[in-house]
Amino acid sequence: MSALPQTPSLPVSTLELAHAPYFVQKVAVSEELRGRSRLDVFQPMCAGKRVLHVGCVDWPITNLKQSLHLQLDGICELDGFDINIEAFEQMQPHLKGRLFSSWDDVPKDHYDLVLVPEVMEHVPDVQGFLQHLQSLGAAQYVITVPDAFSCFRQHFDYSSGAQTFVEVVHPDHNCWYTPYTLANVLRKYTSWDLQGMWFFNRMSLLAMAGPAAAQVDASDAEASA
Repeated sequence: MSALPQTPSLPVSTLELAHAPYFVQKVAVSEELRGRSRLDVFQPMCAGKRVLHVGCVDWPITNLKQSLHLQLDGICELDGFDINIEAFEQMQPHLKGRLFSSWDDVPKDHYDLVLVPEVMEHVPDVQGFLQHLQSLGAAQYVITVPDAFSCFRQHFDYSSGAQTFVEVVHPDHNCWYTPYTLANVLRKYTSWDLQGMWFFNRMSLLAMAGPAAAQVDASDAEASA
């Protein structure tokens, strides 16, 4: 994926002119991945790496024939994490790697990549969840969430006659994200650098993040001491 352009300093939308600058948030988001499937994007990211896949069982609809975890298992050194352990017995015979349900059991400073696809919208404690991810000490994190902007036309409707709002959404979701709110929680609750954000898979956002350069330099210094 190519580097994102810098966020323009000049107005790019008439919306900016209608509001006080304090309330106008701008985030650079690339269209490079719009319309591409999860597998098409994730396979080259994961190939040959040590990967932890968070939310690996696709609960409550665990279909081994369509399992992202099983599709990635053959191209990288793959472990999985999920709190829904009901599907572990079904999945484990088909996997080379390990499955974890407790953060305490996941090895630290081991993974090249932590993949977190369509999980954060289910999480009740986003701050605690992100801090668990950061504690793993991975080199890079890839997080995807459903995007309210991309889904606006096909997922929301309001009937003024019936005064009823209709929303097409997984019943376990707690929230929708936008480019700004996703970037904001990553900034608030981690010390990562946000390396880029993309519209993804026709309905989601993909954020790539990792330890800040200063953190990496400090870790290298400790390792060589």
